[in-house]
Amino acid sequence: MHRIDNIVFDLGRVLINWDPYSYMIEKFKTEVADFLKKAVFDTDDWDLMDKGELTEEELWEKKLIKYPEYREYILHMKEKVVELLTPIEKNVKLIPVLKHKGFKLYILSNFSKVTFDKVYKKYDFFKYFDGMIISSHVGEIKPDEKIYKILIEKYNINPEISLYIDDKIENILTGQKVGFKTIHLEKPELLKAKLRAYINF
Repeated sequence: MHRIDNIVFDLGRVLINWDPYSYMIEKFKTEVADFLKKAVFDTDDWDLMDKGELTEEELWEKKLIKYPEYREYILHMKEKVVELLTPIEKNVKLIPVLKHKGFKLYILSNFSKVTFDKVYKKYDFFKYFDGMIISSHVGEIKPDEKIYKILIEKYNINPEISLYIDDKIENILTGQKVGFKTIHLEKPELLKAKLRAYINF
């Protein structure tokens, strides 16, 4: 087994469900779901919101002005975002277990300010974490190396004895570059099994 003292978690698709496209495919026509994915969610504007350079209100207003023909769908998704961000219960249940085992636990996540605040207040598993770096709070986003260094420096983390978990390969590659051991979590349900390759719990 590797020596691991610290475990750093991404949030979306690791501890929190985030799959707006699946919801939209069920709720809207495929054409609408595909359009909103491309025009709203997979955009530079979304990254700017995660970085704290655009507010949530500014982002949604920008999309409403740009795509008036999709107004009802855009408004629907604006109201739905927080509701779609729910804990992945199987994974969240591991957090107090890991804490009890003596691991230091951290969050490193791209998240817009107001939405994160709502999710943070809604769920109590955050209380187990020793520290958090949220992109919109620090003005940097993954996969940029700067946000990883902010985490390392703020909490005096030694990456060599730390495990970083993320669902996106580009974020994992930066994590490896700065020295973390990593888990690329392509399916949330594999978290427990993948953790056991590194730690006993």
